[in-house]
Amino acid sequence: MEYRILGTTGLKVSAIGLGCAELGMDYGIKVPGQYGRPDRQTAIRILHQALDLGINLFDVAPGYGDSESLLGELPAARAFYVATKASVAGGDPAPARSIRASVHNSLKCLRRDCLDIVQVHNISGDMPEKADILLTLSALRKEGLIRFVGDSVYGPAGALAGVRTEAVDVLQLAYSILDQRMSREAIPAVIKSGKGVICRSAYFRGMLTDKIDYLDDSWLFLKQAVKDIKERTGAATWDELSGMALRFCLSTAGISSVLVGVRVMEELEFAVAAESRGRLPEDIFQTLLGMGIKDDYWVEPLNWYLKL
Repeated sequence: MEYRILGTTGLKVSAIGLGCAELGMDYGIKVPGQYGRPDRQTAIRILHQALDLGINLFDVAPGYGDSESLLGELPAARAFYVATKASVAGGDPAPARSIRASVHNSLKCLRRDCLDIVQVHNISGDMPEKADILLTLSALRKEGLIRFVGDSVYGPAGALAGVRTEAVDVLQLAYSILDQRMSREAIPAVIKSGKGVICRSAYFRGMLTDKIDYLDDSWLFLKQAVKDIKERTGAATWDELSGMALRFCLSTAGISSVLVGVRVMEELEFAVAAESRGRLPEDIFQTLLGMGIKDDYWVEPLNWYLKL
């Protein structure tokens, strides 16, 4: 496993991080036999195997079902970093109180005295609640309950707002072969700022895996985009394409860790094996750089993901 420095935090994180949503809740494309969280015992075995394979960054959230309490089952003697999240509902009359309660509950679930990274979650860059959240997280950092503050953003505008926000140390960005919006301005700006970058959605919500075959023709635009990628790169199998999708993100300058969501052990081991192959050959990488989709509707999964 390769390890990379997460911006100015100094944290040395694994190139593959484990996104724990699928371990804590039912999540993803509803493919028969390939949907639904594992039982608690299986989920904990997967977390232990992730540690054994060299993963040391785990992304959880209070909104990801049992993800925090599952991670809290891991022994304290095993060193790893936790990136969790905090959010408030729009119009919350006491956002600071809600954030404090969220952080203290996360500490309890994770069985920790201090959280490595707490990220602002599901709040757009122009919502007034966001300023209150960042102020509260900064205060909690001074109190020793948080080490670093992160921002999980949607779209380039949110990323650029995060770059300009002094309180933010780490940005979590959606980025993939199909969604390359961040590569134009956002990622270069983050690199220049020195902030750390965590990448999510490398599989574009499952569309860069064989699960896309289970969707009907109302998804034809995405199906054709994926077919084009396979043809242009010569990917003969779904495994080859999915591995390429991960390695594309890992090959992008500025990204420290790529989060992978898994629900079974085989998916975890596949991701780590793909990472072990290293960065993509430059010709393949350059080909993929031109294959991001341009349609405004499809490039933003928030427009369609709930219909899956």
